Amino acid sequence: MSTVQPMSASSTQPDPAGLKIGPLWFMPGYTAGNLATVNFASFCVIAAITFMGFAQPYVLTEILHIPEARQGTFTGNLAAAAEIFQLMVVGFFGAWSDRVGRRLVFGIGIALIALSYFLYPLASSEPQLVIYRMIFAMGCAAAPIMMSAVIQDSVQEASRGKWVAINSICTAFGVLFMALFFARLPDMLVARGVEASLAGRYAFWTVAGFCTVTGLLIYAGLKKGVTAIDPDKVSVWSKLGAGLKIARDNPRVAVAYGAAFIGRGDLVIITTFLSLWVVQYGTAGGVATAESLKKAGILFGIVQGSALLWSYFMGLLSDRLNRLTALGLGLAIATLGYTGMGLLANPFSPMAIPTAMALGIGEISVLIAAGVLVGQDAPIRIRGTVIGVFSIMGSAGIAFATLVGGITFDLIGPTAPFLMMGLLNGLLLIAAVTLRRKELLGSESLLGSE
Repeated sequence: MSTVQPMSASSTQPDPAGLKIGPLWFMPGYTAGNLATVNFASFCVIAAITFMGFAQPYVLTEILHIPEARQGTFTGNLAAAAEIFQLMVVGFFGAWSDRVGRRLVFGIGIALIALSYFLYPLASSEPQLVIYRMIFAMGCAAAPIMMSAVIQDSVQEASRGKWVAINSICTAFGVLFMALFFARLPDMLVARGVEASLAGRYAFWTVAGFCTVTGLLIYAGLKKGVTAIDPDKVSVWSKLGAGLKIARDNPRVAVAYGAAFIGRGDLVIITTFLSLWVVQYGTAGGVATAESLKKAGILFGIVQGSALLWSYFMGLLSDRLNRLTALGLGLAIATLGYTGMGLLANPFSPMAIPTAMALGIGEISVLIAAGVLVGQDAPIRIRGTVIGVFSIMGSAGIAFATLVGGITFDLIGPTAPFLMMGLLNGLLLIAAVTLRRKELLGSESLLGSE
């Protein structure tokens, strides 16, 4: 059976009824205010979500006093349980948004995230922390998938790569803001004489207030109404079945799903285990927990700063290259970055800087290229379903990365999760290259038969 070549973005004629801003074409009905809100949401939501994994070592150490020998496994198990729960409810939020609109579900998701940040530092036991993390997981099942949906809903095909890249830049700025401001709050408060456990609580409550204000602004600014992309009101398992059938019929979608699994896993490995590694490495050398967290924020800032600088260039490549080729490029860089970090012995050594840069470039390249690929190859009539399954695969990747990453962190070493993700990126790179080669050979065969 011959491979059907998808139409390139450059050959897609834009609809002049839609708004044009610079080189970007948007769907009819979207205003400049709606689009600015999408960018604002990309900045704020990721800043709020990534703080949880980044600051959790502070709660484990200073509030619950969990021994370091158990922190890796506990962190992995907690995050994996949250992602499994999130996977169970994400389909509901996706289908519900088709009925009531994206903005309501978006607002509810951010409200749940704010509530979890208020409660999290009040936990007095591990079971309480698990309960509060489930509230956070429910919010994360709603807000990020709505963010992905409004990004894909709002743009025309000719501009999809650049628009996804611009929102990825906003995301990188958000993570950078988290690393340079939120992550430093405990150390700043301790330096002003606040007791360590109280400093952690105040930091979490500051983020809770940030989420509350953000939710109100996003609800007010997003486009009103319902986007009837997936009109069938089906269960999460029916969605999963329909989405997997598309992947069986179109191997490009299957590769995009694999990239969602790995790409989201990559991100959580950075946000969860990079800070845990740096905090443990620092405290083992006699550095205070708050100071170690600040040092982790600097390294994390290098990762996200590199991603920020590369994002738009990757979007341009995604619009100009075959989108499977663009994904292969991202996977190659990610393989080098994660493998390099996995082989690093000292996170404060000079080699940590170029390694962190490669890590950031690889991570953002995979996320952008995967999002653009699935947005292009998903049939329009069931794009909502495909994006929902794409998000489910991402949640499954996070569950896998945190669970297995936590075990390998404790049993093998703090760099083992990075080596694991380097291997997975390499395996998917082989699959993408193989599929692209088959497409090219299929095109040559068709030309030869004419």
